Amino acid sequence: MIFLQPLALLGLAFALVPPLLHLFQRRRPADVEFPSARYLRQTEREAERSIRLRHLLLMLLRVAAVVLLVLAAARPVVPARVGGLHAPTALAVVLDNSLSSGAVVRGRRVLDDLAGRARETLGAARSGDAVWLIDAGGFARRGDPEDLADAVSALAPDARRLDLVQAVGLAARLARGSGYAQAEIHVLTDLQRSALESGARGPDSGAAGVPLVVYRPAGEAPPNRGVAEARAEPATWVLGAGSVSGRVAGGPPPGGRGAVSVRLGGREVARAVAGVGDAFTVRVGGVRQGWHAGEVALEPDEMRGDDSRPFALRVAPPAAVAIESGVDLGRFVGEAVAVLAEAGQVRTGVAGEVRLGETARPGGGVVFPPRDPVQLGAANRALDAVGAGWRFGPRVELADSVVAPGVVGLGGARVARRYRLVPSGLTREGGVLARVGGDPWLVRTGRTVIVGSRLVPEETDLPLLASFVPAVASLVLRVARGEEGVVSAAPAGAVTLPPGVTGIATPRGVERVAGGAVAAAPAAPGVYPLLAAADTVGALVVAPDPRESDLARAGDAEVAAAFPGALLRVVDTPRSYAAARFAGAGRSDLVPWLLVAALAALVAESLTAAGVRGRRG
Repeated sequence: MIFLQPLALLGLAFALVPPLLHLFQRRRPADVEFPSARYLRQTEREAERSIRLRHLLLMLLRVAAVVLLVLAAARPVVPARVGGLHAPTALAVVLDNSLSSGAVVRGRRVLDDLAGRARETLGAARSGDAVWLIDAGGFARRGDPEDLADAVSALAPDARRLDLVQAVGLAARLARGSGYAQAEIHVLTDLQRSALESGARGPDSGAAGVPLVVYRPAGEAPPNRGVAEARAEPATWVLGAGSVSGRVAGGPPPGGRGAVSVRLGGREVARAVAGVGDAFTVRVGGVRQGWHAGEVALEPDEMRGDDSRPFALRVAPPAAVAIESGVDLGRFVGEAVAVLAEAGQVRTGVAGEVRLGETARPGGGVVFPPRDPVQLGAANRALDAVGAGWRFGPRVELADSVVAPGVVGLGGARVARRYRLVPSGLTREGGVLARVGGDPWLVRTGRTVIVGSRLVPEETDLPLLASFVPAVASLVLRVARGEEGVVSAAPAGAVTLPPGVTGIATPRGVERVAGGAVAAAPAAPGVYPLLAAADTVGALVVAPDPRESDLARAGDAEVAAAFPGALLRVVDTPRSYAAARFAGAGRSDLVPWLLVAALAALVAESLTAAGVRGRRG
């Protein structure tokens, strides 16, 4: 037995009070011989003996009551389970309500089973416990067991993905920092194998030495098919036509293949047939100009949350592209523009909506470094005149790769020669779209785009790559038009917003943001327009992690490998979970039992004292 408050044992000194009081109250009456009452002596002796026994019993009951109350104040804990009571415990409940918990097994959602077990545990928690609830949001919520039970009842399958290894690590840190001698972590999950993949990131999950109870539903996971990818190719369509591509994932794999439907604005525009692991591409035409939200959908199955996936596309008229007269940008740029013109993506031979050259002009365009370094000063003066906010700086000859998130075709190209792009202090809006060696290489202010290298093999290998024509198309059809394209993010995940964006349109209104900043994406999947003032310049596509579609469950060995060193117990029935609950180190709190015993002693003392007074009367 151990005592959580050992200093309270000093109160045992008060157990001496009842004996002392009894000693001080002892009075021996003087012996008076009364002949006529001599026959009562024997009866009197018997009565006195009974009264002395009752006084002794009173003293013992009072001493027992004091001892029991002092022991209860010292909070003793014994290494055994006594009834349903347990020692004060730091308890962290990890409830996996990620998208896969919406799967229906034998007519009931997995989440309903998990939530029922969580409410049972919270119902068994006591006011002296420290309790946290961690759900798919990944945040720990501390509160009273009753309040947390209400929160559990309100949970629904969440598109956010819960990393079980990270969640258990957070729970372990909370439990260890609580100051409680006893701690437990309960993980209530469908135990997707993919949810434990992060366990390979480190040798220790952080739960070493902590009792860890993992509850998973019994039986096998149901077969499932979900949309893992959906995208428009290219993201900007001209002439109202393009392709939609995607991929079907899932597991355990269902038999056969199923229909795939492509919808725009709620209207079906194409169909395909695909099974788990299959990729597909369908042609779509006749789409009007503007931004469009679409989805790729499957026939409903036992898990509805992944049966559709959003995508976005922009339909725009062909851009009128012109190359600056008398300027040699290299044959590769000219050939790329000709290929785009032949495909109907751009128009040439007319006044250019997008001008490619070495001199910045009012109205914007794509500006490359001058072929003749002597013209660099004139190029910079022209940039200042249009308020581009950037200038060509020193020349650098050091090979490095292009990092261009969101600009199709540029990422991964090697740059051997470039000019550093330096801010001139006149920047009004826009920012860096691509970097080389950490320095800006592709920047934009308004509709003026500046590239740090000429697109020739002597300066970059981009013209020799298959992605060159798509890269030029991205520059003239989207970047130079001031559009931001399609940005993808996980539900509630961090996303770097394009430089020109000032707001995100959501069902609750426009959320003001700073272009180029990192923001949190909405938690609900869908397509959210990106705004620059009142104009739509892009789209944010929020879609769940495709791994949620694979419902295959991890085995006990995989769970043990994910949580090395934890005092692990994996259970799959409500009864076995109830038996594992609050087992911890096998300790139970004796305080309630001691208080009940003290109350019983006081009641017995009162009844005995009443009997003594009755005898005296």
